[in-house]
Amino acid sequence: MRPQIALALLLVAAPAAADEHDLRWEPLRAAQQRVGWIAEGLTAAPQIAESFTAPMGYRVERYLWKAQKPAGAFALAVLRDLSEDDHYLSGPVDLMKFATIMLKGLEAPLPKALEATDQKVATGHGPVLARRFELGLRQCLVLGFYAEPQGKPNGPAAARTEPLHEGSLRLDGVYCAAAGQPLTSQQVMDYAIGMKLQPAKN
Repeated sequence: MRPQIALALLLVAAPAAADEHDLRWEPLRAAQQRVGWIAEGLTAAPQIAESFTAPMGYRVERYLWKAQKPAGAFALAVLRDLSEDDHYLSGPVDLMKFATIMLKGLEAPLPKALEATDQKVATGHGPVLARRFELGLRQCLVLGFYAEPQGKPNGPAAARTEPLHEGSLRLDGVYCAAAGQPLTSQQVMDYAIGMKLQPAKN
């Protein structure tokens, strides 16, 4: 069996890396970007798309979409990739902890969960786990899933009925609606489906 890398370490490493001089983030060109998000208020292309390869050998990519108007919608996503290494990611992810870490310094209020447990949402990548929360005057959504490196949208993964518990790829994201706008259950489904992971280009 291949060795595992604790996902908690990767979760902490991604946002913290921005403040560490020994981890250099590199911009991702449009052709290199593997994550897209179709949701109300977001621009078609992310304002920030960058990556780094950590000393442990895994690759991390992070993305930020932000509306041009003040207090508009925004979204951020983190992709962890071990598909080029002899390791895999495993274990449950605390989605609210992920949201709290990623939003620290971006938005002042602390996230407050609106649901007691994660909800399962069917997407082209198979079921993903999602949870709604409040961030001050905003209503938000946090979601995440494991994926195989060769997985393609609407392929065999879409037929799964349960989320994966491990994999070479892990994608997590946060979407926040404009301040004062409600986030309906239908929007949660639509925005969960709207976070796209594209296969790596050779």
